[in-house]
Amino acid sequence: MVMRIVSNQRVHTTMTRYFSFGKARPGRTKIALFLLVAVLNHSAWAQFERPTTDTLKTQGVFYQALAGGLVSSSSRTPFWFRSNQFGAIPLGAPAGIVSVGASGLWGDANQTKRPYIRAGVQLVGNVNRASRFVLPEAYAAVRLGYGELYVGRRREVNGITDTLLTSGSYAWSGNAAPITQIRLGTKGFAPVKFTKGLLAVSAFYSHGWFAKTDSMQHSYLHAKALYIRIGKPAWKVRFYGGVAHYVQWGGYSDYLSKDFTFNGQIPVSWSAYKKVVFPGSVTGNNGQFATFDTINRYGNHLGSVDAAMEISLKKANLLFYIQHPWEDQSGLDGGNFPDGIYGARWQNRSTDLNNGFRMVQLTAEFMTTMNQSGPDYPRGNDDYFHNFQYIDGWTHQRRIIGTPFITRRMDADPKWYGLRGPFNSISMISNNRLQLLHIGAAGIFSSGVQVSALLSQSWNWGRPDSVQPKAAIHQFSGLATVILPTGWLGGMEWKASVALDAGDWLTPSLGGMISILKRGRF
Repeated sequence: MVMRIVSNQRVHTTMTRYFSFGKARPGRTKIALFLLVAVLNHSAWAQFERPTTDTLKTQGVFYQALAGGLVSSSSRTPFWFRSNQFGAIPLGAPAGIVSVGASGLWGDANQTKRPYIRAGVQLVGNVNRASRFVLPEAYAAVRLGYGELYVGRRREVNGITDTLLTSGSYAWSGNAAPITQIRLGTKGFAPVKFTKGLLAVSAFYSHGWFAKTDSMQHSYLHAKALYIRIGKPAWKVRFYGGVAHYVQWGGYSDYLSKDFTFNGQIPVSWSAYKKVVFPGSVTGNNGQFATFDTINRYGNHLGSVDAAMEISLKKANLLFYIQHPWEDQSGLDGGNFPDGIYGARWQNRSTDLNNGFRMVQLTAEFMTTMNQSGPDYPRGNDDYFHNFQYIDGWTHQRRIIGTPFITRRMDADPKWYGLRGPFNSISMISNNRLQLLHIGAAGIFSSGVQVSALLSQSWNWGRPDSVQPKAAIHQFSGLATVILPTGWLGGMEWKASVALDAGDWLTPSLGGMISILKRGRF
């Protein structure tokens, strides 16, 4: 979305109102203050998934190979087959899927005072009507102490959330193919020494490259966050909080008029970059900025302010978390309250098996994005993930980067392709006003068979100030999965899933997926 300059509220022309659609801009001082408070970056991977290269603790080089396929009662892949899968699962069904990858660790990942080097690569092939290759991971990283530098693309989820059964982290969920980056940050939480472990900090600063699209080429990613944990690791209660900041900026487009670009170019100068890192107003075009940039903060800014409380009990671990979205000053000020994701997670720490079965985890989430700072311009109508310069919205390689429940027009049932938003316009982001109830459960049998389920009911209202729909569009999406370990060929895993989409927002479909996975060490 666009972030509007408060000082330009007196501009009442039709063009200005169109440009500045619904945003009051965050001031530089408040952005800096919020970045000094901070949030937890959970790149941890689910208990029901093998460690990625990011969590690998054993030194050596490992491989994995997967082959599988999916079918559906419609030509669309069901929602929970393709969502939060790093862009690896195709949108069209039926499809075959082949994946090969390798990861390596050189050094001791368990000793923070010792350096290590990590590297990982994964290639996924989709065979269907639109066959393609996807590269969800290809990176190298080096750690020294609590600091880590990585170059490439890496599968990660940012924000305070449960990564196993969540509906998706708000701003960076792992739904899209990862963006190639150079990222410098801490690895885990670094204790602040003079507090004797009471405070710990996790932070990163990143520069990335968006993939080219039909409407925008050579645009960049700026991302940063600073996270704080209050409470020593051994304490029963710990608190987390803070903010993450993401910006798409720069680029070249033949699709936009001179009001949105300067001769097709969105500036990439040093002065433009400073406006990205410290959001500030643009005065005059300086031979590079378009009219749009002088009315709005430069770049497409968004993020979330997160908070959480973790409670460790004798037989369970509890996590309560909130992710509050922001795209301008009103979001940082709480003007769009109660928008956000409200989650609770229960993890079983007991190893007891009752009748041969143990419940491992339960997760429940409620999400609402209905407020969006109210209906009035310029402060309201936040229009999450939408932007008038970057007309593909907050997406990468045709997938939403954040929560998959904010959707592109092509992800919906074709009968909603003509859904119109503010100013009677059709946008790539067709649905960002919604409410969601989501439940996830996972368990394991004494035989080693793992089972899990995701159940999601949403009510979808399109975009702020939309002409359509007149009432909420109901949608249910569910997934049930069984993982069966076998001793074949030194150990393999069969995975079978059934997914259902029932409702009016997505194309109704019932699908099945089956795959076999082999892991080993070179």
